[in-house]
Amino acid sequence: MFRRLVAALVLAVLAWAPAQTLTTAILSNPPTLDPQVTFNGYSFHVTQQVYETLVRVTPDGEIVPGLATAWSWPDPTTLRLELREGVTFHDGTAFDADAVLASFERILDPATGAPGRFVLSRIQEVRAVDAATVELVTDPPFAPLLAHLAHPVASIVPVGQADALGRAPVGTGPFVFESWVDGSQVVLSANADYWGGAPELDQVVVRIIPEVATQIVELRSGGVDMIFNLPADNYLSLQNEGSLVTGSLPGWGSAHLGFNVENPKLQDVRVRQAIAHAIDKTLITEEFFQGLATPAVAPIPGTVRYAADLDEPYPYDVDGARALLAEAGAEDLSLRLDLFQNPDLEAVAQVLQFSLAEIGVDLEIRVQEYSAYAETIQQDDLELYMTSWGTVTLDADYTLYAFFHSSEIPANNASRWADPEIDALLETGRNTPDDAVRADAYRQVQERVVEELPMVTLYYPLFTYAKRPAVEGETLAFSWILLDLRTATLTE
Repeated sequence: MFRRLVAALVLAVLAWAPAQTLTTAILSNPPTLDPQVTFNGYSFHVTQQVYETLVRVTPDGEIVPGLATAWSWPDPTTLRLELREGVTFHDGTAFDADAVLASFERILDPATGAPGRFVLSRIQEVRAVDAATVELVTDPPFAPLLAHLAHPVASIVPVGQADALGRAPVGTGPFVFESWVDGSQVVLSANADYWGGAPELDQVVVRIIPEVATQIVELRSGGVDMIFNLPADNYLSLQNEGSLVTGSLPGWGSAHLGFNVENPKLQDVRVRQAIAHAIDKTLITEEFFQGLATPAVAPIPGTVRYAADLDEPYPYDVDGARALLAEAGAEDLSLRLDLFQNPDLEAVAQVLQFSLAEIGVDLEIRVQEYSAYAETIQQDDLELYMTSWGTVTLDADYTLYAFFHSSEIPANNASRWADPEIDALLETGRNTPDDAVRADAYRQVQERVVEELPMVTLYYPLFTYAKRPAVEGETLAFSWILLDLRTATLTE
């Protein structure tokens, strides 16, 4: 009798135990929850919990199995992937080769209008060998294909449901979509049938809180459990609070000042060099970011495969900058800088405005909402632009090809920099599986970029976060986009 009474009491306590609900905060409403038709981090922060890719990237940059358990290269243009068996989508339909075919054919179809299509565009054919085996055929060989398959746009979606995924996502991941109130929150629940084992968390809530100050208030009060990408002042303030946990990690990101090299004002490389010499990168990283960013030279940070360790050829030198402008006959120069709404970029733009005034350059700053900015930088009258970028695949091809191959003008190569030798080197890096050959090709590209200056890479930001101590077991790597909550718990 006593044992039965104890058992009943235990069951009663468990029944009344509070649900394990972890709440994160993001600054903006996701435009969609369909990972294949967006290229937006706010979307990916949610979709990474719901959908999965064939392979994953670890915090060490290693490519490991996801929905594919193994892979091989029967020939240089064919990647064969063995699929995980017994996996189902959240609606009960089976994950198999047909789902992979449908997913990739959809994103590769130009009619889909997928902004991330370029991530997989080298795939020429997707074949189902059998229900558990697929082959991806490229032409020519595409060395970074595995890394690109880990990108969120390569998420696998169920056959025949594409039209509904934007508002009602269905994946194979550890959490199931429950609801979405625009501008307020997205609610996910644990997938009890997840192939990797049911998560410890019962629920994940992603709140949309546009103001960092409000996010911090909510974190302190317990209304939010984790926040990300904090401005330096806020981060350092939270670092001193014993009731919270903070962290900063090397990320995959970089921030750039780009030049439209076809614009008459900026065609002379001496003008671009002068602007580069006028920028005090140490001031930006130490005074503004307070050590939460490092000065940059190469277009990609050291966390990315094949990043080159280059010396700074344009140290801060106001007199040298003025001399270069005089040589170029451009002492009386006025320029317009376009950027999208972003607190860090906007603050750095103000620093650049002051710095360029020191060398006699009048800088107009124009800040736009991102979609308007994306259209602006494709216009021929573009002068200067500023952007932040993340090398999500952790492979140099992702950034260097997009920014500097002539075929990407003006969609990603807003600098309009076209150089046949650079195109050839980028093709070598893409088409050659030999690691040493790829490293040499990408080093040459980065050296030429620094020499010819289609852009100045300003800094590499650290990825910052703050959380309540109750949050444990999560995996954070490179960016808040890839937050992994499969083994996360709340201890209180």
